Amino acid sequence: MCQVFYSVNSHRKVVHLQNCTILRRIPKENRRSFSSIEEARAHGYHLCSCCAPIAQKYRKERKKIKEFCRMNDLTCKLQDGALHVISRHDCWRIIVNGHNKNIFLYHKNTDRRERNNPYHNFVPGYHSQPSHSSTILGYLEYIVTHDQYRDQHPCTEKVINISDKNVIKDTGKSYPGYRRIKGTKRYRKEQARKKRQARRAAIIRVYALLDELAAIGY
Repeated sequence: MCQVFYSVNSHRKVVHLQNCTILRRIPKENRRSFSSIEEARAHGYHLCSCCAPIAQKYRKERKKIKEFCRMNDLTCKLQDGALHVISRHDCWRIIVNGHNKNIFLYHKNTDRRERNNPYHNFVPGYHSQPSHSSTILGYLEYIVTHDQYRDQHPCTEKVINISDKNVIKDTGKSYPGYRRIKGTKRYRKEQARKKRQARRAAIIRVYALLDELAAIGY
């Protein structure tokens, strides 16, 4: 566990690491501490952007990152120990973790099964992305490539008339939903699920017919 500190005279609810330059400006008599960043977050505090490990890496590439974001319509913001990235299609988190200070990319969950997966709780609401880079710019390039793929292979098409019975039939949902587009992974998974259900229903009908025939003596 890593102890974190805050000022009793501040209302911003920010905590600092031991080596933070801002912490040195806070008089010792005004300092209080939590035993870990998790405990601080439980009390509504967030990590100072200056002393977060990702902030140190961000400052090394700041000019290049800002220029890249401007050219590719990305929004970046340092907050609570992570670099928050918003692209045209998705939200992302870039964090530093581990003794080797490696950089990791997390993608905001969109699928209900992913949202309920307990193994994705390291960054709540996000799942680890299978991409590896030693720099923030490397991950930003991956995000842009991901958006370009989404442009070429859209996952869903917004349904205009959400009360249409065909919407419920196509999506299996009785609330505002989306119609699957052919060729996407979600569409293929849904079609495979429907085929399995149809096979099970056909088997049940065959057994029911055999039972009827047996009942009348055939």
